[in-house]
Amino acid sequence: MRENIVIEVGRNDLFHIHSFRCRHAENIPDRSYIEKAIDLGAKTIWFTDHAPFPGDPFKREHRMIYNELPEYTETLSALKKEYSDTIDIHIGLETEFFPKYDQMGYYKELRSNPEIEMLLLGQHMSELPEGGYSYDWDKEKLVELEYKVLGEAILEGIESGYFDAVAHPDRIFRRRKIWDSNTEEMAKRIVYAAQKYGLPLEKNESSKKEENYYREEFWQIADGKVKTIRGLDVHFLKDLILL
Repeated sequence: MRENIVIEVGRNDLFHIHSFRCRHAENIPDRSYIEKAIDLGAKTIWFTDHAPFPGDPFKREHRMIYNELPEYTETLSALKKEYSDTIDIHIGLETEFFPKYDQMGYYKELRSNPEIEMLLLGQHMSELPEGGYSYDWDKEKLVELEYKVLGEAILEGIESGYFDAVAHPDRIFRRRKIWDSNTEEMAKRIVYAAQKYGLPLEKNESSKKEENYYREEFWQIADGKVKTIRGLDVHFLKDLILL
């Protein structure tokens, strides 16, 4: 199993790019992002499409289908070679941490794939002890408890050692209108874990476009304590920009 990759994201680097395979992004070839990145003067581009899971347990319109994963890595690997003299292309996946799939050995399988350079921990939902996932909860329960179960999942994911960075950690608080001692405590736990295990936290540019997705309260705790990287979370070509 490969070692963790050191992720460096500077002003000329484009990090956190999705592809058409996730079914909620623009239906354009990967090459389009690469060509625009070159036009922008970028030095690197990091593809991190949503990882599929064996058995395709989630709605297909929201992520890659499991049998598409080889095509994803093979296509990007070919493009990486083709453009090697022009731009550095990195191949990764954004994925949640689910204990069930850890027990099945799926994360070890992904980490052992020589074409997959990095895993980005992006916790959009949580596996529940009683079965099912947090997205099945009603709105009231999501408001009350979602940040807690997503936060615990992030902590498990960080401690697992499978991941190279954490995507939009502050987004787990999006349903909480008020920042209180409970949200602050969870934020501190995530920051401490990232600091302990040396994982960078992503300041997600797309989060700034949605109310409560980008939480200044979280970054007031994290800034200066952990390494942060800037991610674009691009799903449409128009959003591929250098900042």
